[in-house]
Amino acid sequence: MGCICNCFVGLLNSVLLTVGIGFVISGAYLNINGNSDCEKVLTTPLIVMGGLLLILSLIGIMGTSCSSTFCMYIYLTLMFLLILGVIAFTIFVFMITNQAVGKTIADSEKVIEPKNPMDFSNWLAKKVNKENNWKKIKSCLIDARLCTTDEYKLEFNFLVLVDQVPDIEVYNKSLPALQAACCKPPDVCGFTQKNKSVWEVPKSGPSSKNKDCKKWSNDGDKMCFECDSCKVGVVENLKREWKALALINICLLAFLFLIYMLGCCAFCC
Repeated sequence: MGCICNCFVGLLNSVLLTVGIGFVISGAYLNINGNSDCEKVLTTPLIVMGGLLLILSLIGIMGTSCSSTFCMYIYLTLMFLLILGVIAFTIFVFMITNQAVGKTIADSEKVIEPKNPMDFSNWLAKKVNKENNWKKIKSCLIDARLCTTDEYKLEFNFLVLVDQVPDIEVYNKSLPALQAACCKPPDVCGFTQKNKSVWEVPKSGPSSKNKDCKKWSNDGDKMCFECDSCKVGVVENLKREWKALALINICLLAFLFLIYMLGCCAFCC
């Protein structure tokens, strides 16, 4: 039984070793070939995670192949701490992504009525609202040409849709949440849309006292990137992605737990 467990642990650690090498190579590639800070945002996490997996898997392989009790003890201890860390992070992600963020979004990802992000009480929204953080986010949105291209390809880890509709009104209503929040003034402002990126302010002024109405600009590098609604849209995108990350973590937990149980079996035998 112990021999079988050793074989499985060695095989699974070989998989972890391959994944770790892939992470390190990916992080190094982004660091060398990234054209902007936005493209390099995942460099450090990839290299750190890859390094940890490399060390952990090598210790596990040494413990099983050399039948080293000391290596297996270190390996199981590190694996146990890793499992606890992943569990804690997954719980944290679910906690911050299931709190209200001050706005309502329909299932179709259309923005209904964003509110001031200062009303947010959760951790993620506060992080986005910090001035230094928002400058970096805004720079990434501009670099990704969020509002100036029909192919909304974001490199700041946002998942968005490609939607090309010739009719302006239909096009505007079909915008994903992030584009609807950052690339057009709020509907309450009563601006008249001339084309996909140009809006005309009524001669009588905005029809609402919403602060975002004054922040809007037809300049492609400004648009509504300083608007509260844009910050809300960014938070919603981050929430969706972090929820997806939490699901991935659950699968990772199952895999790590399997390795840990097999490792315990090999250690005891």
